[in-house]
Parts: sequence; structure tokens; C-alpha cells
Amino acid sequence: MKFTLEPYQAVAVESVLTNLGKARAGYLDDGERTAVGLTAPTGAGKTVIATAVLEGIFKGTPTRAANPNMTVLWITDDRALNAQTIAKITQASGGGIDINCIRFLGENDHRTLQPGHIYFVHIQAMQKNSTLHAVRADGTRNDRRTHGAWDMIANTVRDRGADFLVIWDEAHRGSGTKNTDRKSIAGTIVDGGTTNIGTHQPAAPVVLGISATPDRFLAAMNAANRTPRLVEVKAGDVRESGLLKDRILLRSLGESQSADNTMLALAVEDLESSDASWRAHHEATGDRLVEPLLVVQVEQGLSPAREEARLAEILAVLESTWPQLSGYAVAHAFGDHGQYKVGDKTIRYLPPEAISGDDQARVVLFKSALTTGWDCPRAEVMISFQNRDSYTEIAQLIGRLVRTPLAKRIDGGDERLGEVAAYLPGFRTEHVARVVKALTEDESVEVDVVVAPVVCEKSTEVPAAVFELLDTLPSYTRQRTSFGSRTAQLLRLAATLTEHGLIEQGSAKAKRWIVDQMTAADSQRRNEIDAKVDDIMSLTISTTMVSYGEAIMQSVGKTDTPTNERDLEGYFQRAKRLLPDGSANWYFNELCDRGEDEIDASARLVAMADLGFATVVEHQATALITTWRQQHAAKVSAKPRHVREQTEPLWYLGAEPMLPTTVETRAAYPAATEKIRGDTVAPIETYPAHLFVIPDGKPNAGRFPVDTSRSSWEADVLTAELAVESLVGWYRNPSSGRHALAIPYKFGDEQRLMHPDFLFWHDDGDGKYAMDIVDPHRSDLADTSSKWSALSRYAQDHSDRVRRCLAVAEVGGNLQALDLTAVGIDARVRAATNQNLIRDLFDAEGMAYP
Repeated sequence: MKFTLEPYQAVAVESVLTNLGKARAGYLDDGERTAVGLTAPTGAGKTVIATAVLEGIFKGTPTRAANPNMTVLWITDDRALNAQTIAKITQASGGGIDINCIRFLGENDHRTLQPGHIYFVHIQAMQKNSTLHAVRADGTRNDRRTHGAWDMIANTVRDRGADFLVIWDEAHRGSGTKNTDRKSIAGTIVDGGTTNIGTHQPAAPVVLGISATPDRFLAAMNAANRTPRLVEVKAGDVRESGLLKDRILLRSLGESQSADNTMLALAVEDLESSDASWRAHHEATGDRLVEPLLVVQVEQGLSPAREEARLAEILAVLESTWPQLSGYAVAHAFGDHGQYKVGDKTIRYLPPEAISGDDQARVVLFKSALTTGWDCPRAEVMISFQNRDSYTEIAQLIGRLVRTPLAKRIDGGDERLGEVAAYLPGFRTEHVARVVKALTEDESVEVDVVVAPVVCEKSTEVPAAVFELLDTLPSYTRQRTSFGSRTAQLLRLAATLTEHGLIEQGSAKAKRWIVDQMTAADSQRRNEIDAKVDDIMSLTISTTMVSYGEAIMQSVGKTDTPTNERDLEGYFQRAKRLLPDGSANWYFNELCDRGEDEIDASARLVAMADLGFATVVEHQATALITTWRQQHAAKVSAKPRHVREQTEPLWYLGAEPMLPTTVETRAAYPAATEKIRGDTVAPIETYPAHLFVIPDGKPNAGRFPVDTSRSSWEADVLTAELAVESLVGWYRNPSSGRHALAIPYKFGDEQRLMHPDFLFWHDDGDGKYAMDIVDPHRSDLADTSSKWSALSRYAQDHSDRVRRCLAVAEVGGNLQALDLTAVGIDARVRAATNQNLIRDLFDAEGMAYP
């Protein structure tokens, strides 16, 4: 794989491969037909996961033998989606999957589909009058084909059995899950039956279904009479990974007048600002330069003359606002392909699947919703001139723009690089509620939606020292990097230290270290290894004679014979899987460089693998990681934050799910100024003295908006805490991200992060500022005791930072507080595992609040 998998992706790949192995075994044992389901929300990288699964099948993994003879048929309901998926697989694998073995079904005209190949087909191409059929539904013969598509698939099922895998992309679409629906083409491929040309199709042996949600997949598989094996990627894991943008900003008009061109100009200015931010990020970090894109959804149903006039108007606003947006920078993805002439200008056509990769395109015009499965991570701004009844379509479009361009959360203070800005000039604030509902009800999208956003700036009333205290506040982050071995971790660390100038030629040094340690271990255990090599290089063949008609057997001797080179090659391939990463190849090359014969060298590697040398290699990789940490950790800690966050997680040798870090003070704090209440939008109340405030010149300047409508307790806490004279500033702690104080806790078998609601800083009177944590939280939630116990431990472990830490809950109709800094309180809170026990604890040790 060219891409490094996120931890949740690596887990999903392993689980899918395991379930596919079980499904294949079940089919071989008793003909059981199983569907393995990969369900994941928008932005999870389903195609990346599937690519790693295909590599695992064709090339093997450290724990699984390769099956290079597997045949894969990938079915979708859209031609463009096939092309985009092939491009994604090619990019993600980086050559790991041979592009020459990926082809469209129509390119094959053999009795069966070929082993070792991946075929793509969209179901429209399989319709009854398709040119893919050798004999059409009406009985006419297709002279251009010897073997029809249905026949090739059927023959492959019969001949190849468990070595034939069907991947059903977007499996919830076109599955015919209603009893009244005729069986879909995809459903016939999966479940068998009579085809649309009247032939009989046997059911596919093993199916991998890819879908957005578990419910949709299960419904599709139940309709196909398949036993499902579900692999589910959680939306929270995707969001935590940084693969999704942090926020969707919805901007609409707060008055009734029409201002389409004004809003378009604002969208262009937003795009220009985003462009400047990405260029600054590129120059500061060396990350690939992102060329952000503006998506413009134009009106539908206009007359030709009115449409040309409207397009001319849009082009004029684009060019006058930012002259760069002219000529080749503007393209369209209208349903009627081809160039558009607008006065003396030409708008080129750009297929949806090509938008993301065409960096010269900075504005794309379209009319209806773009292709299912289409996504464009570099689309940072969109504007829709559709009317307010198109809210579902607009929500679907926004959902296509939520992936991060660099497939990671952007380090640094520029919030703009983690946002999608959506301009809705045809919507009044009361109509925006419909878009928000459509977004938040789509379980496949997990991104914060900010209505009528305002960018709050650092308050000049808050001492600078408080911002420094926040920036250095101990926090935790989820481990986002997983490795199959310590050797792989060492190589990543070596590359990272080299990239940032801490060592020279780190990868070469790491490999040299491993080879030297393997050489030393080889020398120490030479006799044991030599004996194993002798055993590998020859086979003892026993001959037993059974006399005809007699009840006795007689052994007549044993002979030794050299092991066939083909068998030795198979042994060596197994050794490469057993020895971590490339260590087998490194040592093999070392032995050959010393003059050893290739066969002898491979036999020696096989012997070392069989004798457990993987443990030796891993131990030595761990030793070098430890040495480099001791040598360079202090230098890394003095580097910019983005360098630290790339490097420091690589020091950790265990399987820690959470890693220590510090809160990152943001440059600005985007916040919603309106909230959805029922079917309308209402203003959010604002409060003074926050670290970040609404800028001068805007309504409620100098204050910060906090939506306390979901909990009156939060409003009560703010009223009480803001009344304290010594207060110099406070912070509404976000619910996720690097700008939040995050504290790890364990709930059952899960490792989670909790984010206390409020941080308050007070002048202690001696020139220092003390921090209080106040967390209003429902006591009836299952994880309350685990959260508060962890918060208590944090407060006590960081008593130099935390002066006061309160858990606040409503008990007996009144707010009460529990002092989480009290000695032994963390254990007593941890033991209060239900609402009644928590109430008893508040009764015994709580205090009235405020």
C-alpha cells in the first residue's frame, strides 16, 4: 500500500480478510454462501480499505498466504463511479496491485473471467439489450462477442468456486429489497436466478458488500438470502482520525432581499482566502499544495436565453472578484457534455470523477446532484442557487465535500483548513433548518454543522499568559498510527527523523542496524541454524512395503533427496511473511553480497524464520527506537507543533490507545450564532469574558456564543462562575479535536476521551493564574462514573495546573457539586456505577452549587 492506513482502517482490513477466509472455508466445506459487509460512513476511506483487502488476497499478509489466482468482480450502479474507483485503487496501492490486471468486464471475451484479475462492471451495462451479451433477450446474436457477460460470470462461478469474489459497491443501492421490486441485476449476480436475458445464473460463492450503514447492508443481504458477516467502521473513529473536515459552515441571508451575486462574490473571497491559507500551509510544512475549489450549483429549468445570460453573469462575478477565475479555471459538469459557449467565453466540460484530480479547475458549475460516490476533498466552498425546496439535494452535495484534502487533520492554527463553507442565497434563516436536519439525520456524515458562523478572535481583555497556559495544558490524543511490527515503526521513525533534519539517512541506518543484529544472532546460533538448513535442504522419504494378502507391513528403508527449488522458493516466501517487514530481503541480500549462493541464502533465512528470529528482529528494532528517543526527544520537543505531532507518537512502544500531548491554542474560534429550534432558527445567547470573542463591528461584539438550550445546567454554571470577581477569562472546551482538553477513560473494553465543559482562569493575587474545571453532566448516563473518575485523577495528577475541579449534577431538583480534587474521591466515584449510587455519593459528599 502506498497509503498508511489509519488504525481503524487496519483493523477493518484484518477483520474483512478474516471473515472472507471464513466465508471461503464455509463454501468449500458445505456450500454455505456468505456475505461479508464492510460498512463505513462518509470519509472513512472504504475504497482504501478495499484496496488493502485486495492486496492482502493477491499478495498475502504476514499471517496469510497469497491467493494470486483469485478472480474479483466489482459491481456498481454507475460507470463514472467505476472509473473513479479504479483511479483510487491505483493511487492507494501505489503499484501494489498491477494496473494491467484491472479491467472492465466488457474488455473480456473468454469462457471465464481470468485468474488474478479484477473486473469492473456497472449494472446499466448488463441491461437486456446490452452489447455485453452474446445473445440478447430477443434471441438475436451479437456477432462481436463469443462469450456473453452473464455466461462468463456463470462459468466463473462453476469453474472457480471459492476463488471467485464478488464485491458489491454501494450494496444498499439497487438491491431490490422490497418484495414488489423485481430482482436487480446486481442482486441476480449475487443471489443467482433467472437473468434478464432468460439464462440461469448460479449464486456467487462469496460476496463482499460495501455500504454506508449497517442497516442498509443488512437489508440488502437479507433480501439476497445471504448470511451476513458484518465489519463496521464507527463514525466517531473516522472523525477522530482527521479524515473528515471539522465543520460545515452554513451561510444564508438574514433578510428578504435577493443578493445572489453578492453571495457569490463572498464565496469567491472565501475561496481566495482558503487558497492563501493552503499556500501558507504548504510553505510552512512542505505538505502537498492543495488548490481549493468552488462548486457552484446553478438554477435548473431556465430557458436557453436566460441560462446563457445567467451563466454570463456568474462568469463576470467570478472574474471581477478574483481574476484568476477565468478561462480554463472554470469548468462545468452539466448532464449534456461538451463545451458551453457563453458570449465570447467557453466553459469546458469536466466529468465529475475527474474534478478532484484536475488542479487547474478552480470553479465547477453543475445543475443537479453529482454522481453517487463522487467526492472532491479539495472542494472547500460551495454555493447553491437552487430554491429552498432542494434542501435534501444540497445536504447530499455537502456530504460529498467533507473529506480532508490531505487525508489528515491539518496541524496549526488556521481553522479554515478544516472547514466547508456552504452559501445558500436562496434560503432564509428559517429554511436553513431543513438543510441542517437533512445533514444531521444522514448517519453516514459525521461533521459539526455551524449555522450563521462568526469567527471569534482572541480577546484583548484576557491576559496573554492565560493563552500560554491553555497552549501548554496537558491533554491526550488518540493513537492514530498503528504498525504491524516494531520494525515498520522503526522505519517510519527513521524517515520522520531524517525528514526533519535530526539524523542523516535514517532508513539506511535502521536497515543496517537490523542486518548487523541478525548477523550477530546468526553467529551466536550458527550450529542450530546450520542443522536446520541441512534439514530444509533435503527430504527424508520413507518406504513401507505391504505384502499383498498379508496383514503385516514392513519398513524397507529411508532415502534422502534434495528439496526441489520450487519448494524452497515457497519456504522463502513464508519466511518473508514470518520475518517482519523487509528484514528477510535485507539479510538475504547481505548473505549474497558476502558470496553465499542464493539457494543457500534463502534456506538460511527459512531456518532463521522457523527458529523464531522474528522476535530477535523485533527486539532489536525496539532497542534502536529507544536509543533514538533518548538521543533526540529533547530536540523534537523544541520543534514546531506539526513536527512534534508527527514524531512523538513514534516513540511509544506499547499499544497505548491514548498518547500524551498538550492543548493547542487556536488562532480563532469559529462559532455558531444561531441554532435550530424545531423547524426554525433562533439566536444563540452570548456571554462575556471568554478567551475568544466576536470581533468589533459585529452584533454582540466582545462576547462569545454558547448554546445552552440542551442543558440549563450550563447556563446556571456560566451565571455562577462569571460572577466571581477574580475571573480573568474562560474557555468553552470543544467536544473533540486538538484545541480541546481531552482526558482518557475506560468504559468496559473501550478506551475513550472525555472533554470537560468549562475551564475558568482566576487571578490568584500573586501574579499567577489558577485554573478551575467545571463539568455539568447528567448522572444517569452509563459512563458518568468512568468519566468523572478519570477527571478526578487528572485534576489530582496536575494539581500544579488545576486549583478546583467540580462535577455538577441535578440531585433532588437542585444543582449540587462534587469536589473531584478530594483525596480518594476518584475511587469512590469509580465505584458509583449507576445513577442511584452517584446520587448517594452527592448526598454524602456533595455541596450546593453555586
